[in-house]
Amino acid sequence: MKRFFLSFCTIIVLFAVVFCVVPVSLTQAAGLSEPIFEGPTLITSVGQSADGQMVKVLAQRIGLTFTYETLAPASAVSEYKTLILVVGGSSKGLGAAGINLDQEEARAKAIIAAARESGTKILFMHVGGEGRRGDLTDRFVSFTAAAAQYLIVVADGNKDGFMTNAAGGAPIDMADTVGDAGRLLKAAYK
Repeated sequence: MKRFFLSFCTIIVLFAVVFCVVPVSLTQAAGLSEPIFEGPTLITSVGQSADGQMVKVLAQRIGLTFTYETLAPASAVSEYKTLILVVGGSSKGLGAAGINLDQEEARAKAIIAAARESGTKILFMHVGGEGRRGDLTDRFVSFTAAAAQYLIVVADGNKDGFMTNAAGGAPIDMADTVGDAGRLLKAAYK
């Protein structure tokens, strides 16, 4: 019962954050000269944090057509034109998913390889901010960021410039809030 209550409370907080913070006005994503992504879209977590659920809610809020699969296999990627990697490491999330760090890294590298092979575009998102940073997240960022055609990062997660450096020159936009990340996500789609 306690576990259900905590999960329910987490969902309520996520919805409150997303629905109360998403701005109404939409403008072009500064990092992109024009929208480059299109559906269908596969959203998956890399690191198994709750951030994947936040991006799922953002995607619903902006009317994106997508499939959300926390442990999406590489074999699923070719069915999609866009792959959104929601990067944020969580030891608890990995444990709950029944996988370890090495297994998650291998899965993420395999889905990136599958996206490259099939021509699926990759959009990297880090919405956990400073609180989601650390060795675990940074390990995943180090190989996922450079694989993306575009990155959306909540700004306080990039205070040290790590995300920008990991992007390797790919276009990147900093969102002030999770809601602002939703605005940038919508602007990135045709």
